[in-house]
Amino acid sequence: MQDTFTVRAPDGTEYEVQAPAGATEQDIMARVQAEHDAAPKRMSAEDEAGYVKLAKDPNATADQLVDYVASKGFNLDPKTAADFIEQRSVAGGQAGDRVSYTDEPKAPAAAAEQPQAAPAAAEEPEEHNSLREDIRAAAGRFADGAFPGAASTIRGLRGAIDNAWDWAVHGKPLEPGKAFDEYAADMKKVTKRFSEEHPDLGDGLGWAGFGASFLAPELRVARGAGLGSHAINGLATGAAYGGGSGLLNDTGEGRLANAGNGLLFGGTVGAAAPAALRGGAAAGSYALRTVPFADRAVEAIGDVASRARGLPVPPPNRAARAQAERLIGTEMRNGNIAQGMGATGAAATPAGVEAEVVRREALGTPAMPADTTEDLRRLTSWALQGRGPMTTRARAALSARQAQEGTRIRQHVQDELGPAVDPIQAVDEINERAAAASRPGYQQAYAQPMVLTPEIESIMRTPAFRNALPRAVENIQNARRNPTELGFRLHSDGSIEGANTLTVEGFDQVIRAMRDSAEAAMNTSGFRPRNTTNSVHINNRRRDLQRLIGEQNEPYRDVVANYADEMALRDALANGQDVAKLTGPEIAGQMRDMPQHAQEAWMTGARTALADGAVQFGQKHENANVAQRVRQGLGLSGAGSYAAPGDVAKLQAIEAMSGRPGALNRLDDRLEAEDQGFKTFAETFGNSKSYGRQAYDDAIYGGDAKVAAKFLTGRVIDGTMDLLFRGRGAGRFKQAVQERVAEVLTAANPADVTEAMAAIQRRADTDRAFNASLQRAGIKLGQITAIQAAGMPTAADPVSPAAIPGYH
Repeated sequence: MQDTFTVRAPDGTEYEVQAPAGATEQDIMARVQAEHDAAPKRMSAEDEAGYVKLAKDPNATADQLVDYVASKGFNLDPKTAADFIEQRSVAGGQAGDRVSYTDEPKAPAAAAEQPQAAPAAAEEPEEHNSLREDIRAAAGRFADGAFPGAASTIRGLRGAIDNAWDWAVHGKPLEPGKAFDEYAADMKKVTKRFSEEHPDLGDGLGWAGFGASFLAPELRVARGAGLGSHAINGLATGAAYGGGSGLLNDTGEGRLANAGNGLLFGGTVGAAAPAALRGGAAAGSYALRTVPFADRAVEAIGDVASRARGLPVPPPNRAARAQAERLIGTEMRNGNIAQGMGATGAAATPAGVEAEVVRREALGTPAMPADTTEDLRRLTSWALQGRGPMTTRARAALSARQAQEGTRIRQHVQDELGPAVDPIQAVDEINERAAAASRPGYQQAYAQPMVLTPEIESIMRTPAFRNALPRAVENIQNARRNPTELGFRLHSDGSIEGANTLTVEGFDQVIRAMRDSAEAAMNTSGFRPRNTTNSVHINNRRRDLQRLIGEQNEPYRDVVANYADEMALRDALANGQDVAKLTGPEIAGQMRDMPQHAQEAWMTGARTALADGAVQFGQKHENANVAQRVRQGLGLSGAGSYAAPGDVAKLQAIEAMSGRPGALNRLDDRLEAEDQGFKTFAETFGNSKSYGRQAYDDAIYGGDAKVAAKFLTGRVIDGTMDLLFRGRGAGRFKQAVQERVAEVLTAANPADVTEAMAAIQRRADTDRAFNASLQRAGIKLGQITAIQAAGMPTAADPVSPAAIPGYH
């Protein structure tokens, strides 16, 4: 009966031989020696070392192994070599036959261990603590799924710690590196066995670990929501996790090399991933805008999903509406609330625009969001080039508002400066009030005696006085009164004999005639009568005479100072109607020369001229800026072609004449709102600014002008592709965008404005949240990619000679 004996040689080679039961040791060793001598011969030690080096080279191929062995006079099975190369690329894989690469062993008789006879079938498999090792292996499989190489590295660190403890407590040799490698290798072995015995569970734990890796936090070294900040954070996160994952990877050139490669790779991917995801989203959005009916297809899918979930179906043209709201929000953020003639106020936001529209409505001006900023006005102009029902309605609304501008401004003037009336009727009413109020004062003044002083007699000898006498008599007679009752001495032919006996009332009549003479002496050749030397002297003598009489007649002084006669009222009214032509000093001078209550006549003339002029100008010029014309007449700020402080002296004089503090500021606010509305009208109907409109076209689908350019430059294929992907779909999409822009920016009803601005704010919030999620997803993508890529084996595990394929 034959028994099987196992003999281990000093070099570790084991030999199994058959020998009769009870065979001697010498007989068994002889059989071993014979088997050794019959084994295939090996290469020289030098060639063997070269073969091992080649097998360890991660770039070596199976053909190179076969060729090397053949060059040394041996044969290597190509399949064996190919299997080795394949297995070598798997982390922890075992490759090839277990052959020893040492010199030929000597006869093992002298040093061989005592052979032990045992039936081969009776050998027991290696035992292990299955529960404990399975738990450790399962945890390791999960950890490796999250961070490749984490299990063996953690286990290796445990070995190094145990070794340090044994050295400190038990005095054992301090060999942390060796302990690390032994514990790490043991972990790989345990995990490999677990995966082989429980493949489904092992894969599940690996995927679970991979999912858990998404919970790893990102690094935030830069603040802000911009792409640059996210790129910096992505670079830092990818580099940190890539470097860390590479440090766990002991394949290839080792942990440090892998850490460096992982840091570089992770940083590159992490920095690029946010922009890549954002670019992908932009490409998808571009497709919705340009590929014919692509947005309709996406909407149809979404509608089916909404119905299936029992949700209301959103409105059609959602992609176009979103693009329109996005354009409005972008243009709104680019500007400030317009204050007129280049001046700007607070930054434009949906809430700010809504508040400004409400404020202008309260001033009596029908306002729209389009009126609030220059950018929104340009966007509205582009939108209203469309031909849909909403853009048609919006154009009609702008035209109707413009047609009523003059009438509204007339009301603004009356609200702030007082009613505009019939000038002749107003003078009559003022005369009646003045006469009633001044009658007692004049009666008292005229009852006083008249004393001729040398100064008065001196004035009586001037031509100004003498020439006024006939006019005074004529005025008295026209009033159907007798001049002699007032002290005039007349000849029988009616000529004036003398004036030394004039009463106070008689002198007052002469003073009024002197004023008429001064006006007659003014130069009327220009657009406005101007004083001459003669008119100045006449007025000076008139004022002197009036003063001298007032010095001796206090009631006369008071009544003259407070009330004007009919002629003064008429002059004040006429001067007020020239308000647009007068300067500040001229208005102030007129105010000094007129009685206090004549200021009312002046303001009546001024506001009537402004109000009536606004209506007339608006009717004659349907595309005119009526508000600007009134501002120029008043000297308000911004009345020129640029922002200006205005004619301060004129504004102060008018406000003093009106007796209404703050009236011009309030009127200015109203005229400013009207001016902004006119600019929206003019931007839409009164210009040919195609540059801005082309920019909005490009913002939607890239610009058809670029397509034409491709054909003109010979790029026919590119141009054709663009046409295929634009075509009718792009034109329809553009029109839908214009419809939504027109709906939002020309909303006039307060409730519609509130809803429109809320939609713009919701779109901005949604886009902001989406972009933030997209950027975070990009950082996470770079992070996970860096972890997994840096953890992949860069070459096979270090190959032991026993794992290199054999040859013969």
